[in-house]
Amino acid sequence: MKKSAIVNRIHTGIIIYSLFGWLFKSQRNILLLLLPTLQYQFLVNDNNCVLTQLENKFLKEENKDKKEDDEEIIYDSFIGEKLKQYNINISEKQRELLIHSSVYGSFIISYFLSCF
Repeated sequence: MKKSAIVNRIHTGIIIYSLFGWLFKSQRNILLLLLPTLQYQFLVNDNNCVLTQLENKFLKEENKDKKEDDEEIIYDSFIGEKLKQYNINISEKQRELLIHSSVYGSFIISYFLSCF
């Protein structure tokens, strides 16, 4: 299996866990620490995900032989690629709003459920 595919699957797992981990009572306190950390990572990394950057690095290495020397391959964000797979076309600003709102919503749900 290619390195980029491994990172892609890990990325998918982390996103699913981040969005739905609060369903499990034992995971709510972990999410209370993880989700703000993820948001901070976006803040200090110019609104980019480290896993997306790693996956794109591996994709560039894997596709080095397929492209011509003067041709630059541009990869979209992880969520952008997933949305394209389902033929969902939204602007980059809407995509970022969706990402941050989902993470914040998951945090709020985790917070309130862990308090009660």
